[in-house]
Amino acid sequence: MKMRSSFCVSLLVIGTIVGLTSTAHAIPAFARRYGTSCQTCHIAFPKLTPFGEAFRRNGFAFPGQDEEFVKQDQVPLGQEAYRQMFPNAVWPGVLPASPPLAIGFNGAAIIHPSKSSSSAQADNRAIVSLQGLAAEAHLWAGGAFSEHIAYYGEVTFADGGTDIEHAELHFNDLGLSPHLVNLYVGRGVPSLTSFAPHSSYIADSIMPALSVAALYGADAGTTFSTLGQYNLVELNGMYRGRFIYSVGANSGANIATYTRTSNNVTAHLGFKAGGMRLDGENATGATGNPLKPWEETALTIDVFGTRSASHFANAVDATMFQDDRTYVLGGHLRGTVGSFELDSGLFQEWHNHATDTGIGVKALTQYDELSYVVFPWLIPAVRMEYVSLLPDGGARLNDVLFTAGAACLIRPNLKVTLIGLIEHANAAANPLGWSLGSDGFATPTAGAVTEFEAIQIGLAYAL
Repeated sequence: MKMRSSFCVSLLVIGTIVGLTSTAHAIPAFARRYGTSCQTCHIAFPKLTPFGEAFRRNGFAFPGQDEEFVKQDQVPLGQEAYRQMFPNAVWPGVLPASPPLAIGFNGAAIIHPSKSSSSAQADNRAIVSLQGLAAEAHLWAGGAFSEHIAYYGEVTFADGGTDIEHAELHFNDLGLSPHLVNLYVGRGVPSLTSFAPHSSYIADSIMPALSVAALYGADAGTTFSTLGQYNLVELNGMYRGRFIYSVGANSGANIATYTRTSNNVTAHLGFKAGGMRLDGENATGATGNPLKPWEETALTIDVFGTRSASHFANAVDATMFQDDRTYVLGGHLRGTVGSFELDSGLFQEWHNHATDTGIGVKALTQYDELSYVVFPWLIPAVRMEYVSLLPDGGARLNDVLFTAGAACLIRPNLKVTLIGLIEHANAAANPLGWSLGSDGFATPTAGAVTEFEAIQIGLAYAL
């Protein structure tokens, strides 16, 4: 049987298709709240400008006195005098005069240059597939209960079901100085870098999001992913606008009927030299050109670590369950010079029981993305993702995915992307006989293969 590359197919199966770009944190509800354009915080949504990142890090609040920038009518919940009467009165808050909601849709048309490629096989050898043109619908909510408590929510609707992706509460400025101590509670992505997870122009996330156990056939929804969305509690903050940290605990990934004391933890440290401060205060270092709010000369370095324990059904026998303990260490770097930006990072995962036979696996992931803002509405980019799996006592499987394309804003809240994907897999015989969770696809047995997987034309818009 002809050898086929397998990582791209696995990612298709577990729902991390490159190009079906999520629009998390790119919600018009914030534009309505502050009476400003999406371009205030975004380049090609969901990608954020330095100011947009500062807004996100501040717990969805403008630098300085956030309430001074709010343009949307507010309904007061209690009198200001109640502040002085506390605790004999409820601390006052506000409600927006109109619902703080937004909706959006995204998907992609896929062209397969070769019917024999792995992705074409996954699409029943179709040359052109419109199956995912309207793949997801999103309902967002975003706003503030008061000057120090903000919220953000996202519910995603797709053929596979409905998912609460974000249900976040941000309690801001709890420390002795602004931005030093914040509390993040709810459901979302743990803070592993200084940037939003969806910080890529041509991929779903800046860090590759895949589950190692799912690549061996387990259910992706119940197995650990470094960039997974979990119920969590996290402390985070910034010091002098240049240092950033986070430490938190989360529920991790387990089957729905399994409950135990959470022992999943994450920690992150980062530093930014040059450019706008991480908190956006005293905004110096950017170009000052309002027509190019993305420009700055800066270098940001992040390191992170994760410990996770997941409980899921065995890939071969669903009546059997297994526990996989995972440790992750990684780092991320972002360098910007004017309109050029380079993101680069790597992380190493150690799993003790990732396969259906309970074998441990070491997984190394490395990624790079280089982009240039030609016009405020046109950003070409190239990207590389490398994944290497080494099962204990087994053979190593390496996979490299090259992506090239561009994001184009038709309007500030309407985006089209065009990308091409080329994949190279180099695999030797694997005595463990593990599959990659992709039904109908054989495990590579020998040699190497390079495939032009697909051309994807993505469409995303938010209202």
